[in-house]
Amino acid sequence: MIELIAFAGILLAGLAVAFVFGLMFLVLKVVFWAMFLPFRLLFKLLWIPFGLVTGAVGLAAGAALLPILLLVGGVVAIIGLFAAIIAMLIPAIPFVLLGLAVWAFMRRQPAATVSQ
Repeated sequence: MIELIAFAGILLAGLAVAFVFGLMFLVLKVVFWAMFLPFRLLFKLLWIPFGLVTGAVGLAAGAALLPILLLVGGVVAIIGLFAAIIAMLIPAIPFVLLGLAVWAFMRRQPAATVSQ
């Protein structure tokens, strides 16, 4: 039991050291963030024209590719629907064949005609 209490004390001391280092790095982060804030704002303002140009190019490319993507998506949807129908019908094949066999044995034979 003493070992567990000693381990808990060591664990608590380690967490205290981690807290001190974490608090120190938090203060450094806040200082650097505040110090470099004007540069970050300047770079973001300089990036606006490039962002607008790349957004416009992406919009134009997307508008050009949209009909092709819709056509391909429609073809894929039709093929998927066809595959789903076939996937639901294939397990029914033995039952259909059994029904046809029962029908073939149970149907009435045509009456024999007498030719004169």
